[in-house]
Amino acid sequence: MDSLTQIVLGASVQGAILGKYQGRRAYIYGAMLGTLPDLDVLISYPDPISSMTYHRGFSHSLFVLTAVGIGGAWLISKFYQWRGQPLPYSTSRLAVAMTLALTTHPLLDSLTVYGTQLFWPFNPPPTSIASMFIIDPIYTIPLLIAMMAGLIKGKRLAYVQGVNGSKLKHQSKQWFANCQRFTLYMLLISSSYLLLSIGLKYIAQNKAEQTLANANINIARIKTMPMLPSTIMWRSLAQTPTGQLYEVRGSLLDKRLPEYRQLNQYQQSNDIKSQIPTASQPHTERLTWFTDGWTAYRQQPMTDNKQGLVIEDLRMMVGDEPLFSFVVATADGDNSNNGKGSYSQANWQAITPDYSRLHKIEFEKDKVTETGKPVPDARLEMVKNGFRRMLNENEGTDGWEVP
Repeated sequence: MDSLTQIVLGASVQGAILGKYQGRRAYIYGAMLGTLPDLDVLISYPDPISSMTYHRGFSHSLFVLTAVGIGGAWLISKFYQWRGQPLPYSTSRLAVAMTLALTTHPLLDSLTVYGTQLFWPFNPPPTSIASMFIIDPIYTIPLLIAMMAGLIKGKRLAYVQGVNGSKLKHQSKQWFANCQRFTLYMLLISSSYLLLSIGLKYIAQNKAEQTLANANINIARIKTMPMLPSTIMWRSLAQTPTGQLYEVRGSLLDKRLPEYRQLNQYQQSNDIKSQIPTASQPHTERLTWFTDGWTAYRQQPMTDNKQGLVIEDLRMMVGDEPLFSFVVATADGDNSNNGKGSYSQANWQAITPDYSRLHKIEFEKDKVTETGKPVPDARLEMVKNGFRRMLNENEGTDGWEVP
């Protein structure tokens, strides 16, 4: 999920457990812990496939973060004992707060389509429940309200010295007990939305399966994911036993079954895959593992009259453009046929993987529609077409079929 969501989640978790003891510091500490796992983005990797697939790795492991939470709580407790100022709460309560503030980060990430290695150092495919978009204000706003309330109320926290040592003023303690309870309610609301998203995902997936069944398309597997920062519009990828790929998209508010299309640009994917140079295979195999097999291959015209062998992550696409697309090999060739030449494994030369869009010849850069207008932005068109079809039973989308 986005950084703001992880910050407010961590703040809310620690605030719900230690708010009445730490005041607004609970929310500040929780926010810091909540964003800590994403610091792995500061690690430099030699190529973008490694950067993509090692992100959400060891720093998102439930084993690692649990050890950090428990070990950190023990060290903090020992530090306070050494200073002669015992904590006003138990070490076990601190350990629970720190561990949950850390581990809820990867657990939330695992609900997105990207993939999270929850069980590192073991190597099952990354967990990708794909019920939440990477940004979802409906989930974030309740937690943001809880964090802001905790930070504002935190000014009222005070200690008084007495014969029994430091203790909270009764009034401040009551204020923070109420604030802590409010934070817990906000967490329950946001968590309920997460559970709802999982249910809605399987409703959308069931509709996608009905669409393909009505079109007499036999599928071997299917993956469904949200299209927008909400749980209204969904997209499904389906693969047949022979490897053909289909895309299904629709809205839960649309009474009709969703529309579908075949991803024709990947019809030669298996043939191209067989041509991968040996030196490039570790990179393609790792990306295939990371995506749980939702990759495909194609050729792409490049500069200097070369062709590129491209592997793409099909789970995150805007129109026909995957967000993660990598060139892993090149070959000399004629770009006049838009990259549809035939090559053997001996023709391809392995390269350090790179983002394909950096080398793509912009054949459609100056392309215009039949009316003379520039080709519209794929992301905006995706949203517009989805809502048009949802609101108008007679509306269809070019290139898409209705069962």
